Amino acid sequence: MNDLAKIIILFVLLSLFVIITGSVLGLIYAIPSGNVAEIRIEGDIVSTSDLLSGGVSSDAIISQIKTALSNPNVEAILLSINSPGGMVVASKEVAEYVKSINKTVVAQIREIGASGAYLIAAAADYIICDNLSITGSIGVTDSYLEFAGTMTKYGVEYNRLVTGEHKDIGSQFRNMTAEERDIIMGLVNESFSYFLNFVTERRNLTEETITLISDGRIIGGSQAYSLGLVDELGGINEVKRYLSSKGIEEITIDDYSSSTNIIPDIRNLLGFKTDLNIPSFN
Repeated sequence: MNDLAKIIILFVLLSLFVIITGSVLGLIYAIPSGNVAEIRIEGDIVSTSDLLSGGVSSDAIISQIKTALSNPNVEAILLSINSPGGMVVASKEVAEYVKSINKTVVAQIREIGASGAYLIAAAADYIICDNLSITGSIGVTDSYLEFAGTMTKYGVEYNRLVTGEHKDIGSQFRNMTAEERDIIMGLVNESFSYFLNFVTERRNLTEETITLISDGRIIGGSQAYSLGLVDELGGINEVKRYLSSKGIEEITIDDYSSSTNIIPDIRNLLGFKTDLNIPSFN
């Protein structure tokens, strides 16, 4: 073997050593060392999120939690919530997954943790919120704008071509029939029943409290505490004290959340949708 061949072989071996060493070190140092994983739930909770829709998707939240749970350093999950709620199924998916976690889960409601966001908080082992936080709003909405009267006023007609009597149910361009309203309300009530039963079971609520919150009202932090919707008033210091009481020492919190879209959902702001309305915990 000549000298050139030896040099080439040596160079290749050194290159492989550098690549392998770098990969190993990258994996080691890429693993967060904190023992508490923070999962931020901010904005509307949706099934899928894109640039225009904004919010945070249930898939993203669950994926972040799974990543945290795969880290042997993580002893607890902190759900940092600042959300008005969101889609029914998306909120349910996260809540059911959180309920299944076999490690300590604490939810901290910051400015707002209402409707579907509260459903997720209720799945945690312990809920802390500020006395000025907004929570509650336990209920379901599928409301929408209807333009039939405006269209008639300006001579605009809706040419209805459907394959079935209820195919265009919820169309904004015609009045809803009484039968169609009953169909939609059936869906809404089914979702509401799940929501109320889930919260009642998780929070062990009294009949008086259940009656009070069933009207969908928003509730301030202080009242939420007195009603048993949250366990404690406070912020991050109270979160750390609770975690310490669970045997977690020298608490270090690492954020496992990826950035979320900041562009608001213009369609929701206007109350306008071009397809069938989806019931939401908002």
